[in-house]
Amino acid sequence: MVDFWCQKWKLPLLLCLTGLLQWDLCSGQIQVQIQEGPLYRVKGYPISIFCNVTGFTGPSERDFEFILKKQNMELNIISTKDPSFAYGMFSGRIRKKEIYVERLSGSSVVLWIKDLQEKDAGDLLCVTKHTGGAYYGDYDDEAKLNVIADTLEASYSGSPSQSLSEGDPLQLECQVSSQTFQHTHLSVTWFLHDEDDKNPRPIITLDKDLTVKPGAGFEDRYRAGLISMDKVEDTTYRLKMPQVQQSDQGKFFCKAIEWIQDPDRSWTQIAHKTTKACDVEIKFLACTLTTASSTPIVRMCQYTNRLNGTGQI
Repeated sequence: MVDFWCQKWKLPLLLCLTGLLQWDLCSGQIQVQIQEGPLYRVKGYPISIFCNVTGFTGPSERDFEFILKKQNMELNIISTKDPSFAYGMFSGRIRKKEIYVERLSGSSVVLWIKDLQEKDAGDLLCVTKHTGGAYYGDYDDEAKLNVIADTLEASYSGSPSQSLSEGDPLQLECQVSSQTFQHTHLSVTWFLHDEDDKNPRPIITLDKDLTVKPGAGFEDRYRAGLISMDKVEDTTYRLKMPQVQQSDQGKFFCKAIEWIQDPDRSWTQIAHKTTKACDVEIKFLACTLTTASSTPIVRMCQYTNRLNGTGQI
């Protein structure tokens, strides 16, 4: 039995018979698991790869190493313990924090690559070591990382600005497409960014499963049929607002996200694009009341815009 496990992990027999290491190294209890591949990720975007170890005894925090296998070569990427572990092709990116390891727990980590490059493609290996330097566990699992081209496109070709009055209809369209060879899904969201907003507000989303979700603050108008989004043919996503409100003034734009389903059945974002904005001005009806001793009350109203300094009543 000892000889079988030593052959499986190619360990020296003497090491397998050494004291307390015999159970940990040769029993097969320790498992180091990296995220299941193959993984398809888009060049130029950030990626994350999970790794964890189970079945060990001893210190609660393990040290991890990530290795890239390419054409029968093993290239050291990064270690949680050894700063000099990385090969030259990775060391500069590590110094710039473009590649780093995030620790989730003592037995679980995430490898982050901020800007994926074509040379990062290959078989990713995650290992952990005993304090004496011997490798722990079963390392048969590898995550094959495929780096694919960015084919996602999103555009808005309508007027760069519109001037409307309260109650007028608004209709905007954006075009979204992807030509990747992998099976991917798209989600599209229309955003509104008002000058008073710290962050853009999502108006409505057509999700990757083709369900429609209104953004926070737009739910009532969505249920009343005053906000909708339709997919027209294959690439056009149309936002419709039959009656705009003063609060709708601002920059409207469209954001597309491309998703892929990994072998573990989870969905991962692999690319995103944002269109140019349409600056929408909403004029509101301002009214004043005048009286005179010989005349009835007169209501004077005119459309104006808050940007010209006139207050809303």
